[in-house]
Amino acid sequence: MRSRSPWKPLRLAAALAAVSAAAVPLAPSASAGAGAAEPAGHLSRTVESAASVVYDPGMKWRCYSVSDETAGSNYGNDSRDCGKIVHPNRVNADCTWFGYTSPRGVECPAWRFVTYNWRQDRLRAYPGYDHQVQGDSGAPLKLVLQNNSLGLRDTAGQTQNCELKEVAVSHEYVGSSFKRKADGSTYNFADGQVKVAYDALVEQTGGFACEEKRALLTTDFIYRTARGINVISVVHFDPGPFSRPNDDGVLWSNNCRKADGTADGCRMTVHGEQLAPGERRHLEVDFSGIARKYRGYLDGEAVPSASQIEAVQVVNSAKGADLRAEISGLDVTLG
Repeated sequence: MRSRSPWKPLRLAAALAAVSAAAVPLAPSASAGAGAAEPAGHLSRTVESAASVVYDPGMKWRCYSVSDETAGSNYGNDSRDCGKIVHPNRVNADCTWFGYTSPRGVECPAWRFVTYNWRQDRLRAYPGYDHQVQGDSGAPLKLVLQNNSLGLRDTAGQTQNCELKEVAVSHEYVGSSFKRKADGSTYNFADGQVKVAYDALVEQTGGFACEEKRALLTTDFIYRTARGINVISVVHFDPGPFSRPNDDGVLWSNNCRKADGTADGCRMTVHGEQLAPGERRHLEVDFSGIARKYRGYLDGEAVPSASQIEAVQVVNSAKGADLRAEISGLDVTLG
């Protein structure tokens, strides 16, 4: 993950985990009891009951952009509903590229689509990708993530392209997607019980054309610690499967290290509630509970006090496969 200013694209955490997972063997079990140990004491509570910590809970308003992570560019800006969520904490002079100015000043998109490893000339083509917003503003919008790389050829046009391809929807931009506290400070993972919920439907058509059988839908929670960026990725759809869990139930972990062995943020992937093909289901992910359960994969510290929430993403990722996902009602709560 590259460091960036709040208005710049945030590299998909799932992409980093996915690329690493393809190159690194499954992590061995952490220290004994890693999956069951609970931290001593309790989390500090700044919110007594669960409350949304994003400006557009449910993604009900068309106030978004599309970011091409590979090219580092933005396109497809839609600001027609941004006036519904005007707030002084969303003002950011560096978002002039988005093209929306409220009476308070320039504001950023409230959420965004993110693509990884797709050229824009493959938008709404086949093989190719798509991102659609359906429904009436003011009600939870249906967001369609289409990711079709089955039959996509390499640059020479000879063999199946087996690069990782992703289409995602993301709450980020601290102070633009995520609210701030009354004193202007940002929310931390340690401030309460963090949960992510939404409705989802996912369907794969065709089979797999690459050795790694990847057609995944994940919920990714990203937060910043003193050690670096931590990413917890929860898999809801994995027909391949792309990996097998170890004895602790972990599909992949970087063991909080870079490839050269130096210290890094902690990244891990585990199973969550599973979706059957074509089934629309409400999903809820308790990331605080997951962090406590798998603290052995988070440098032994489930929820550090310094743990600024950076992003929540729902990611459709595939290699040589066709995968379509529908997402609605995405919200992040703290209780």
